[in-house]
Amino acid sequence: MLSNGVGRIVDTNKIIRKSSTPIGGVRTIALTAVGSGMIALMPLAVGAQTRGAEILQQANKAEIAQAAEGGVTLSNDMLSFDISAQPLAMALVDFSRVSGIDVAVDGTLPDGTQSVAVQGNMTAGAALDRMLSQSGLIWNAVNPTTISIIDPVREDAGNASIITVPVTVTATERALGPNGVPDKVYETPGSVAVITQESMRKSPVREAREIFNNVAGVDISNDARDPGLTVNVRGQQEMGRVNVNIDGARQNYNQMTHGTSSRVYLDPALLAEVEIEKSNLNQNGGAGSSAGIVTMRTLNTQDILDDGEKWGGKVNVSHGTNDYEFAGDAAGGVRLAPRFDISAAVSRKVIGDYSPGKRNPALFTDGNGNYHDVHSSRPEYTFLRQTSGLVKANVHLTDDQELNLGYVGSKSNYTKTNDVTNTRPDLNETKTHTLTAKHNWNPSTDLVDLDTHVYWTRTESNQYRPTRFNTSGSVSQNPYDTDYTLDTTGLDLANSSKFELYSVGDGLSKVSFDYGTEFFHDRAKTTSEVEDLGGSGSAYQAEGTTPSGERDVYGGHVTATYGWNDVFQISGGFRYDRYELTGDSYWCEALPGGFTSQQCGSGNDVPLDVDLSEDRVSPSFGASVTPFPGLQFFANYRENLRALTVMEAMFKGMHIGDQPVTYFSNANLKAEEVETKEVGVNFMFDNVIKQGDGFRAKLSYYRSTIDNYTTVGFVPLPSLPSVNWPSVGAGMVNLSDPVYMTGTELEAFYDAGEYYFGGTLTTSDIDLIGNYNQFILDTTYSTAAQNAATYGTVGGLFGIYAPPKRKYTLDGGFRLFDQDLVLGMRATFVYPEENYGSQVGSVSLSTVGGEYYKYRVFDFYSSYDINDAVKLRFAVNNLFDEGYVQGSGGTYAPAPGRTAIISLSGNF
Repeated sequence: MLSNGVGRIVDTNKIIRKSSTPIGGVRTIALTAVGSGMIALMPLAVGAQTRGAEILQQANKAEIAQAAEGGVTLSNDMLSFDISAQPLAMALVDFSRVSGIDVAVDGTLPDGTQSVAVQGNMTAGAALDRMLSQSGLIWNAVNPTTISIIDPVREDAGNASIITVPVTVTATERALGPNGVPDKVYETPGSVAVITQESMRKSPVREAREIFNNVAGVDISNDARDPGLTVNVRGQQEMGRVNVNIDGARQNYNQMTHGTSSRVYLDPALLAEVEIEKSNLNQNGGAGSSAGIVTMRTLNTQDILDDGEKWGGKVNVSHGTNDYEFAGDAAGGVRLAPRFDISAAVSRKVIGDYSPGKRNPALFTDGNGNYHDVHSSRPEYTFLRQTSGLVKANVHLTDDQELNLGYVGSKSNYTKTNDVTNTRPDLNETKTHTLTAKHNWNPSTDLVDLDTHVYWTRTESNQYRPTRFNTSGSVSQNPYDTDYTLDTTGLDLANSSKFELYSVGDGLSKVSFDYGTEFFHDRAKTTSEVEDLGGSGSAYQAEGTTPSGERDVYGGHVTATYGWNDVFQISGGFRYDRYELTGDSYWCEALPGGFTSQQCGSGNDVPLDVDLSEDRVSPSFGASVTPFPGLQFFANYRENLRALTVMEAMFKGMHIGDQPVTYFSNANLKAEEVETKEVGVNFMFDNVIKQGDGFRAKLSYYRSTIDNYTTVGFVPLPSLPSVNWPSVGAGMVNLSDPVYMTGTELEAFYDAGEYYFGGTLTTSDIDLIGNYNQFILDTTYSTAAQNAATYGTVGGLFGIYAPPKRKYTLDGGFRLFDQDLVLGMRATFVYPEENYGSQVGSVSLSTVGGEYYKYRVFDFYSSYDINDAVKLRFAVNNLFDEGYVQGSGGTYAPAPGRTAIISLSGNF
């Protein structure tokens, strides 16, 4: 995971005015001080503590006097500096980051003051001497960890009664580009992405999936008829392949339908940031996963209040066309004491059934070869009523201990259907609850930075499936009332230990160890009631496809990293993973003395106890080299065990509806084993064309190999006497051939303050042969079943979701009128993968059948800062009213057409 630390500029005694405004994506802090005019800067790296409990102690007049008398000196430790000639304020920021020494400015820095380049190994004092050698300024040590920059020419340098003019200092971390992505993304030797709150707010979204639209290598597979998120990372999704969590609490909910099964429910209005880790799974959060970790961090006090504020809040209200009726949220926080703060937020969204785009109405051809457009695949039943909220509390127990408590919950009411004609809707109410407790202990030693985290999360969904009627008006299928519940309880601990070694050659070398352990327990329960109105239908059909059961997953990891002079870094580690699954299933198994004559799925079948477990030790390696500042090459390798889920291991029952399909449990199912290799490069340059601009880019290429890939496959029926079998059988299967997933990811942008432009590129290719052992039951099969060529090949697979073959996004705009007005455009071009699918008779065997058509979508967004507290936003999504189906497959519904949204935001 990336650090959550940010640079701070604070003065608890002397600040009388503060404003924080993104200017060209660079966070600047303007401070006006009285007295000695001390403006203090907290460093981001060595020696800087950015947790809420650690507040920078400011220099006072007594310390200045002591420094002037020469009573204080800095450490003589040798440090490695590589600071280019640049504006002095920025150079001092770099110096502070390297040395861990806080910088205070006495008065103002003269306009246009440039630093001298500082490169090589030297003491902090020698570095300052060189940096200031042509500025006319001097420095004094206020205390061993703080220095003051003074202009000796000023006659009032020692006059403590003068009120100074504002001083602007650029923070250590820049956040440039159209989406304000922080620099930490481009300093990380691996594939990682961050979705900022700025990105989520600049163009209001109808549904949560839209916040991922501009992330390379990430797609959302479910459509607007279900507000839950199914996140696809590098071609992998569902069944825990991607750990999607809220504030570190895993969201493992699964519900089998015609579409995607794994979903996470959360209103993006409550989000502060989303971090997507695609490379490093050798950390807490990696247990049982294989593709990535998606951490959705919700709002906390530091996201609501500015530094120094005692209390305050934020309000956002939106309304739009195309049945975008209302979206509003309010958040507030209060610092009750220096060591205690609380915050809360609430959100409400009301949207109706939208209209699809009318331009280019062609959508897809299904697995049976039938053509569909926006008229034949209607998007009815896309309304949503969602209420969400959170409460957070942060307690700074001591100077080195912090406790964070939180609750996040939501309730969503919606109607959905998974068929093309939208004639069979289900009524749904989904509730979520997430409780988290985190403790950090970071004493004054490099050996301990211990994080402890416990959590509990519940997703409970009630689905009412109304009565179905045949053409004559009589009842064909009885109504179902089904409750799905999944509880997940988890615990994880992680620590980091750092050591500085003796100099090697002309550079410093450091070693760090990151290690930890995690455990989580899933408990799934499904109950269904069916009202007998004379039609077909039994409770076991719903209870079997999303079965009850329990799962335990354990994980432990350790990584050792060696770095030399910020130029070279190498890491190696391993993780141990184990899972255990228990539950009750059934199928028509052989009995002593003969076969049962009971029909599989009748509710009276012979029990089959499921007790599965597997474990594995998985290695990982990484290396990076920075030949010169701003350019970093990296390579990573890892292996992972993807644990089976309760739904996969105990899948059973029978299809609900017109197609009679019996589902068989596969007691021989195996966990997936995944190997991923990647190479990449980071670019991070400032002052490229003009002073203060910035260019950032991340390019990577990956290849994943998946053994025992698990999905639903159609299987032959066992040869049992006196059994009236339905026409088709299905069960979870392991593919016998490896699945290869390769791709390229690029994100790049240039930011010049007054204007910016950038974009992403994603290419993806899935090499899937699709063979599998169709004889999943330990019983006999008829000769016809054994000779059937339909099963056991790719034509019999169901539920494989392929991300787009190519996807491009472009984003650019202007910041006008002192950057108070922002005007921007976004474009998305998608070329879907050639999806998998075929048919047997009249049965389409693949969710992702046929062909989805390419499309392009343009969005307009704008914002205007009316004043420091009020902002107005206006956006038009799908500006040219394009008709399309989202390119990752698994959906029959077209996306929303042109939608204009106006929003008003206020701070208080």
